[in-house]
Amino acid sequence: MPDGESDVVSRARGGSFDLTLTSLWAQQIAMDRFTDEDRYSIRSDNINGYWSGFYAGGLEDFATIIAQGDSGVSPNLIAPALVMKSWTFGIMTDIWGDIPYSDANKGRGVLTPTYDPQQAIYAGLFTALKAANDMVNGDPGYGSADLIYGGNMAEWKKFANSLRLRFALRLSKVDPATAQTQALAAIADGVFTSNADNALLRWPGDGSSNSPIYNNFVTRDDQHMSQTLVNTLKSLYISIGPTPADTVFDPRLAVYADPIISSPAKALYVGAPNGLQDDAAISIGINNTSRVGIAYRSKTTPSILMAYSEVLFDEAEAAARGWAPGDAATLYNAAIQASMQYNGIADNVTAAYVASPRVAYSPATGLAQIALQRWIALFSEGTEAYSSWRRTGVPDLQPGPAAITTPQIVARRLTYPVSEQSFNNSALQAAITAQGGALLSSRVWWDKP
Repeated sequence: MPDGESDVVSRARGGSFDLTLTSLWAQQIAMDRFTDEDRYSIRSDNINGYWSGFYAGGLEDFATIIAQGDSGVSPNLIAPALVMKSWTFGIMTDIWGDIPYSDANKGRGVLTPTYDPQQAIYAGLFTALKAANDMVNGDPGYGSADLIYGGNMAEWKKFANSLRLRFALRLSKVDPATAQTQALAAIADGVFTSNADNALLRWPGDGSSNSPIYNNFVTRDDQHMSQTLVNTLKSLYISIGPTPADTVFDPRLAVYADPIISSPAKALYVGAPNGLQDDAAISIGINNTSRVGIAYRSKTTPSILMAYSEVLFDEAEAAARGWAPGDAATLYNAAIQASMQYNGIADNVTAAYVASPRVAYSPATGLAQIALQRWIALFSEGTEAYSSWRRTGVPDLQPGPAAITTPQIVARRLTYPVSEQSFNNSALQAAITAQGGALLSSRVWWDKP
């Protein structure tokens, strides 16, 4: 279990998959050189590595636990594996669409697995997470071998249900009836109720187990804050004076980002544009754009699998849609406060922020406001920020000038690995045909205009 947890989390929240893919495509991070991925020109070896790494890494560990365990004898060993398997497959199907799921990780018995339709995968995720919730009992779990909750099974139940709520909202456009049913069931079974419930992998920072983001930045400095995120945070100010300083904007700006080095006398925050040619990005100068804030790139920075703020935003959206009980405005304000508290922002500052004209909730624009604030709160969770944008269209992301997509748009999905053409081409081609194509501009099942 600990090997599986650390493997999939370090992959999904590490420098390659997150900082050099999903956080770029969500326009929270931008490349200041080596801009291929920021223009959607993904190296085939990287795509092969993402794919095989997930399947042969942590997913294999979770599959082994589930196959060798007995839910009647050791449910508290199997349930966390089901949750982590679902968390990982959720990331994979959201980025690739149809993928091997029911045939995956079956060893030599299935060497050419079929690709499950994403709709079927989502049904499987709901079933697995409901099963995980239902099987947990009062027996001990993994204890200290569980790197996320230390064997606290009540937290695993909440995580399972919070994931069900996340996945339910994904279906808001393609299957709203199922989305509502699953959202209501997840909330009823018990989701996160405070930041103490956050699903985090806390890295010791002892040299051998450092944060994967720290491991990235300790050797390179080509991923800086995106202009899109920085400018969005600057547009959401608490108060503004005749000579505004960068301290009056969304207070998370100074946590997410470091001031630029080229302005030592005054703290200034500047984002780098996404999607530039390499020479254009280099010409800006690495000291003229903001690096990721030290709080998010230290040795011990936790990797976030899911946070309370996201759950509250999801509940706020469900309430705004009339799918679930609760007041959308109250939940929206609480979600912002949860995000602020996680980032060390004082409650009185948050109160002023949510009362400010550009942040205060309005039923007429509520869904868009919820979506924007969710995207902001999902900083450092590139997979979720990217999926949230694709589903809601908020914020209004635009492709960089050197984007290779045709037509020139922000990429909607990742292409399949070349390795599948060699080893599983028949199943791959059937999946591509079933989806109507699998280009960078193609949409996964739940991603509807």
